[in-house]
Amino acid sequence: MSRTKKLSLSAMVAALCVIFLAGSVLLPRVTLSLAAFAGLFPAAAVLACGYGWAAGAFAAASALALLLLPDKTAGVWFLCFFGHYPIWKALIEAWQTEHQKPLLGWILKLMGFALCMSLLVLIFGKLFAAAIPFDFSQFTAGPYLLLILLPLAFVLYDLAFSILIGWFRLNVLPKIQ
Repeated sequence: MSRTKKLSLSAMVAALCVIFLAGSVLLPRVTLSLAAFAGLFPAAAVLACGYGWAAGAFAAASALALLLLPDKTAGVWFLCFFGHYPIWKALIEAWQTEHQKPLLGWILKLMGFALCMSLLVLIFGKLFAAAIPFDFSQFTAGPYLLLILLPLAFVLYDLAFSILIGWFRLNVLPKIQ
């Protein structure tokens, strides 16, 4: 694929990310879901163009979302986790396949998730609490319940993400290359 096609595809990926993140202005109850869905597009850029182009699309989409959207919640979620996750997921899984260490790959992904969520809570604590649909502060076991539910949700998200990447690789990628 030529550099011009890679640039065009990366720009379209960034635009699609911003469009889906902007959907959170119209549908505020599904902000987290829209940020997660927007994270699928950088995965397409990784497969079609490579890591560098995907990182550029992620950076452009994050900057545009934080600059242009009136509600920054989806943009912050995209910036802090969903936007760059496809890039490091692809890197970890490539390493995992090369070295035949699937358990270590899962440990690395869970550690990356924990780091992202920790930074999100530390930097944007009130935003993080506002994006969780249920108020866990009413229960004394609330934080501990989150320690169990969030990694479980991440594992399910990762598995679903892998299925969608496989579908994209089989059905869409051959048509755009």
